[in-house]
Amino acid sequence: MKPEILTICAFGPYQKKICLDFSILSEQPFFLIHGATGAGKTSIFDAICYALYGEAATEARTPRMLRNREAGPEVDTYVDLTFCVRDTHWHIRRNPEYMRKAKRGTGLARQAPEVVLERLKDGKVMESWTRDGEVQARIVRLLGFQCKQFRQVVLLPQGEFRRFLMADTSARKEIMKVLFNTEIYQKLEDKLKEKAAEVSKSYDGIAEKQRLYLAEANAKDEAEFAALLAAREQQTAALVKRTAALQSRKEACEKERDAARETMAKFTQADKAAEELQKWERIVPEDEEAKAMLDRADRAAALMDLANQLQAARQDAAKRGQDLEALKQQGKKLATAYKQAEERFGMVQQQKPAHAAEREELIVLQGLLKVARELEQAKRDAAVKRAASEKGQQEATAAKQRLVAAEQELKAEQQQAESLQKEAAGVDALKLRQQNLLAEKEKAAAAARSEALVREVAAGYEQAEQAAKKAETEWQAARAELAHLREVAKEARAVLLAEHLEEGEPCPVCGATHHPKLAEAVTEIVTDEMLKAKEADVSSFEQRHQAAAARAQEKSGKLAAAKAEAEALVKQLAGREPAELAAELAKVKTALQGAQKAAEGYGSLMKAIERKQQEQKQQQERVAALEQRAAASAAEAAAAAALVQDKQAQLAGRELPAEPQELAHQYQQREASWQAAEKAAVAAEQDYHSLDTRYHAAQSAWKTKREELLRSQEQATALQQSFAGRLAQAGFADEAAYEAALQGSWRASDYRDKVRRELLSHEQALHTARTNLANCQKTIENLEKPDLAVAEDAASAAQAAWQQALRESSAAETVLRSWQKRQKDLDALREQSGELTQTYARITGLSELASGKTGSRVSFQTYVLHSLLDDVMEMANQRLLIMSRGQYELHSGQRQRANQQGGLDMEIFDHYSGYARPLATLSGGESFLASLALALGLADVVQACAGGVRLDTMFIDEGFGTLDSETLDVALKALFELQKSGRLIGIISHVEELRSRIPARLEVTKTKSGGSTAHFELGTAES
Repeated sequence: MKPEILTICAFGPYQKKICLDFSILSEQPFFLIHGATGAGKTSIFDAICYALYGEAATEARTPRMLRNREAGPEVDTYVDLTFCVRDTHWHIRRNPEYMRKAKRGTGLARQAPEVVLERLKDGKVMESWTRDGEVQARIVRLLGFQCKQFRQVVLLPQGEFRRFLMADTSARKEIMKVLFNTEIYQKLEDKLKEKAAEVSKSYDGIAEKQRLYLAEANAKDEAEFAALLAAREQQTAALVKRTAALQSRKEACEKERDAARETMAKFTQADKAAEELQKWERIVPEDEEAKAMLDRADRAAALMDLANQLQAARQDAAKRGQDLEALKQQGKKLATAYKQAEERFGMVQQQKPAHAAEREELIVLQGLLKVARELEQAKRDAAVKRAASEKGQQEATAAKQRLVAAEQELKAEQQQAESLQKEAAGVDALKLRQQNLLAEKEKAAAAARSEALVREVAAGYEQAEQAAKKAETEWQAARAELAHLREVAKEARAVLLAEHLEEGEPCPVCGATHHPKLAEAVTEIVTDEMLKAKEADVSSFEQRHQAAAARAQEKSGKLAAAKAEAEALVKQLAGREPAELAAELAKVKTALQGAQKAAEGYGSLMKAIERKQQEQKQQQERVAALEQRAAASAAEAAAAAALVQDKQAQLAGRELPAEPQELAHQYQQREASWQAAEKAAVAAEQDYHSLDTRYHAAQSAWKTKREELLRSQEQATALQQSFAGRLAQAGFADEAAYEAALQGSWRASDYRDKVRRELLSHEQALHTARTNLANCQKTIENLEKPDLAVAEDAASAAQAAWQQALRESSAAETVLRSWQKRQKDLDALREQSGELTQTYARITGLSELASGKTGSRVSFQTYVLHSLLDDVMEMANQRLLIMSRGQYELHSGQRQRANQQGGLDMEIFDHYSGYARPLATLSGGESFLASLALALGLADVVQACAGGVRLDTMFIDEGFGTLDSETLDVALKALFELQKSGRLIGIISHVEELRSRIPARLEVTKTKSGGSTAHFELGTAES
């Protein structure tokens, strides 16, 4: 990851917006972030870390602490970062929670934390994410780090730089797992374990299935199961043969039963045909009365249309008579109303001239009323404007007096501010002095602790040395006892050999045939068990001696390192006593508190002065506005007085009421009277014309209705004469006989058709019954009626016997098929079991080897991490040996013992003393060099590993102030070499010597308003 553009606003000490373009460092990628203490150098790191992860560069600062305290509520706080990862450009913007100016109304509102991440291509947004969880996951995938690892490898802020160097095995292992993506090796270990467990489970499952199959058959083993299967096959074959014989018997009985059923059905059909004939011979004679009624109904139905026409004509004539009578009564009422409306209309025509004259008088009176009202309003306006003019002049005078008093008060506060500014001018110098004294005090305390540590380590060394000597004495004594026992055992074997030697026979040891002096019996007995026990004691004492000697050697190295560190710290104190430092520090602290209090008072007072200057300006504008408004009010008052005189002149010479209200009352009464008369005249005219039209229309309608009634009566008479003739022709005496023929359902044609069909169907059924009976009698002429019950019983018995046999044979076949399937399953399981046994042995061996249970007893992932750490230390030592002038080199810890916990311990080997010692014994400058070398070595190895995280950028924020000039030069050379590989390297320091050595600088300075600003400076180094 390489930063391209960083924009900060109201963040940390940066009150105003600043924009830093890192792309200008392409030719000089090694740069210095320089500035005074407290100017805001580390806040640059905070901004980068916060933009990416939502956290500051150090855990001590929370996101809520990042907003600039002096920023106004209208200023937004945010960090905007454009960066590049593997040739892909990204943009992220993030803001913390803070109180801002409300968008609606007054007051403050809470601004919630927000973030947006965008992928860019040719300056355009291709994708974006706004949810914090999605953004965090995306950043981790892009960079390959969680925030904690980012602060340990890429961004090395104050207090975090030495963490990777001083991390314990587990923490260092987690960092390296992320950097080198070694999860794949852990996944391989887990996958092998899972596969071994899966194979074992499958094998156990097969064994369990085999046991269950044999248990179901009550067989001890597969051989017994095969014998039982053969017996079942013979039993099932016998049952199948018996079932086939019973099936043949069943089929013969069913054939005899079916023949008996067929013959019996013919006799039964003949009996039913005889019964059907008897039924219809009884029903058909009863249908004659229905036939007669159907004939009368058919004749009457032929006259229904003419009867309906006659009924409709009678009803139409009656209705038209009623309508004519109603029109006659309506005409009488209209004639009376028309005469009255004609009289009213005549009276209205006579009153029209007087009504028009009254309208003219009302118009004149309305105009006078308007003038009177305007006069009254003008008088009120004139009074109000005179009062406003007087009030405006009073307010302007009072505002001028307040303005003079405020100017005097402001002048006094400005004098007080100048005094406080002079007093607060020494804050920065006092802070720097206080920091220097605190550093010297800490060095004095460190020297005291170092001297105590020297005494403690010396005592431990003496104890370790005594323990080593004691262990050596015990070991040498045990060795002497073992030598003595071995000599006694040797003599005992010689005595045993001498007992069997004969003169002239060869010795089995030397081959001599002459034995001048045979071994004599020994008094002490030594067994092999005694020798083995004593050898074990010697080995134990030897291990104790070696361990004690190693501890003494380690204590000696620690003692040398402690003495060296104590001497270095004493030299740095330059002979100053802790009491002297404490007294001077208290004095500086008191002076600093006074200066800071003056600075705070000056800042508060300047804000009050600025506020009052703004208020004074507003007051001056208010005075000018009040004077202008007073002049305008005076002009308006004069104009209102002139308007009053004009209205009074318009009303002069007329006899009118004194008050406009009385005049308005007179006008309203006359206007209401005129409106009522106008409304009555219009209504009378409308009534007259309306009734005239309605009256003549009613007369015309009555004549038309009378003619229609006469035509309807003539049509009804003609239809009556025609209907009477048709009744006689159809054989009906009168209309009553006609209605009787159509009573009930006989009027409906559907009912008549239904009766007609039923009569026809009865005759057809009688004919069919006679024919069917004749046919049935012919069918059974030569047949004998069978005994069906005997045939049915025989067939049922044969069916039952066959079904029972079929059930038994089917059950036997089902069981046999199950046993045969079990036989196949057992054969398959036997084959699978053999294959799984071989697979399990192979997978288990691989799993135990990868997890460190066999072989070297180191897990696959730990082995890879060992190798990677060795590579990192090798690369780090190339620089550390140079930077420490050949004194220090990083070594791995006691790996053989540490394998159980991961084996990633480190220690420092001191070539001057010849001993390795813990990393914690390094001094501040030494630990800085070791940390720097380790960080650079880590970057080299990560870059070289395929699939690893790419470290394009490194920022360092501590340690250079602890180095002497020569060591500083060596460290800078190492960083200059590193940036040649294309990495962006930035370091933070206020050491002036660095400013003269590094050409590219990000200068951070404090502004007069109390905030900070930053900008890049490129070019040659300062001389």
